[in-house]
Amino acid sequence: MTEPAAAPRRTPSGPFFWTCLVAGAGIVGYGLVGAWGDRADTHPADLAVWLGGAGVAHDAVVAPAVIVVALGTRWLPRAARLPVRLGLALTALLTVLFWPVVRGWGRSPSVPSALPLEYGRNLLVVLALIWLVVGAVVTARWRRERRPAG
Repeated sequence: MTEPAAAPRRTPSGPFFWTCLVAGAGIVGYGLVGAWGDRADTHPADLAVWLGGAGVAHDAVVAPAVIVVALGTRWLPRAARLPVRLGLALTALLTVLFWPVVRGWGRSPSVPSALPLEYGRNLLVVLALIWLVVGAVVTARWRRERRPAG
């Protein structure tokens, strides 16, 4: 008997990959030069600790939480699974991104124009709209699945 041919090993190649790699390296380099140039304000050692901690937090908390949530949505009907997962991902992303302004971190009495809006309420409005769309998509997909063929 002959063994099946092994699939060719794919390696990064092509002009798009290399263009993006060079552009990304340039952006990272620009950021590093800027952080070092303004080191009195950016505190590069603290920045390195923060970035390292963010990586550890992602691997120890965020990635396992995403896996648990994805596994927890297995019981949902097929029509609801993808929209609900996307809604959960958007909810988590927006909550994490806007948490500092919701909490008012950076607000200063001497600068009344800094963070002047009601960010907590606005975040809730956006999240409600996301879940309204999720509900509409789930309903449409469920109806399409229930429609008789023909």
